[in-house]
Amino acid sequence: MLSVAEGESVISIRNFNLWYGDFQALKNISLEIPKNKATAFIGPSGCGKSTLLRTFNRMCDFVPTVRTEGTIEVAGCDIFATEPNELRVMVGMVFQHPNPFPMSIRDNILYGPRRMRKISKAEGDEIVERCLRDAGLWDEAKDKLDQNGLGISGGQQQRLCIARALAVEPQVLLMDEPTSALDPISTSLIEELMVELARDRTVVVVTHNMQQATRVADKTAFFYLGELIEEGPTKQLFSQPREERTKDYLTGRFS
Repeated sequence: MLSVAEGESVISIRNFNLWYGDFQALKNISLEIPKNKATAFIGPSGCGKSTLLRTFNRMCDFVPTVRTEGTIEVAGCDIFATEPNELRVMVGMVFQHPNPFPMSIRDNILYGPRRMRKISKAEGDEIVERCLRDAGLWDEAKDKLDQNGLGISGGQQQRLCIARALAVEPQVLLMDEPTSALDPISTSLIEELMVELARDRTVVVVTHNMQQATRVADKTAFFYLGELIEEGPTKQLFSQPREERTKDYLTGRFS
């Protein structure tokens, strides 16, 4: 993968279309996602925002009826010409519902690094502590690293999944409605974490919560019926939307 200079786009989407069989889910999408910022995708259910997010690390490959046209580049490399496992090291994913593996907290975090290379105990200890600290979970988990990851609370499980994604040091972290299954306190912790993570990596989050987008995102893109309707700096898009459909969505005139 190529390096990307500060201020440049780490993900470039140009004239991208995607079909599930005969149904076109994404229509001629062109969008630039900046490096080391948080970008939010908003829009009603079924508008294509999660489909686009999951395409960034080739999750669409697991759907046999998917067909695509157009270009998506991550750090200057065509994702469809890149080996998928290599891409998924660079582009991590956190899903809507926490999905820790049925193994210890330590083994959850080291799962990815161990698949890539041999890890010494000292290196493993460093990775575990660093990633748990980055995910805001170290103080709560440091005394139970050998406990099963399924035995902690839902909010802690989601932060464990973030720590696990960070363990392979991705440049991009994708988050598909990461707080929709969590209580308000856990949601607040994850939102603070998203802001912190975007200081030195690119975060792309799909959210139905428009207030969340205003709290965490530097840039926001609004999708409707598979089309990118409008995108821009978050404060500008929410306070002065250019498109009528964006205004209608933000003011609740349609959902």
